[in-house]
Amino acid sequence: MKDDARQYAPSAARNRDAILKTLSPHLPEYGRVLEVASGSGEHTMHIAAAHPKLTFQPSDPDPNGRASIDAWTHHLGLTNVAPAIELEVTKSVSSSIKADVVICINMIHIAP
Repeated sequence: MKDDARQYAPSAARNRDAILKTLSPHLPEYGRVLEVASGSGEHTMHIAAAHPKLTFQPSDPDPNGRASIDAWTHHLGLTNVAPAIELEVTKSVSSSIKADVVICINMIHIAP
């Protein structure tokens, strides 16, 4: 995977520390975190780097978003981030997706 698929969201750089600070006290020490609508993947990477004992499952319905997520994971060498999956929450969600925690960051304001 080439790193050139990485997308950048200026808002992610601005709010990632505040989101991490707010979210961290609510995360378990171990487990699987499903992120719905991971977008560029930048929030996933920031949170995953701070919580190496958690496994993160990013998702996005957009193939370009998934490519960005996987490119960020590769670029940063994070071993606790699984390959991004296609997930469209307005449709049926597979019962094979298991998570201890579900997070959704910066999605509602752009949802139709």
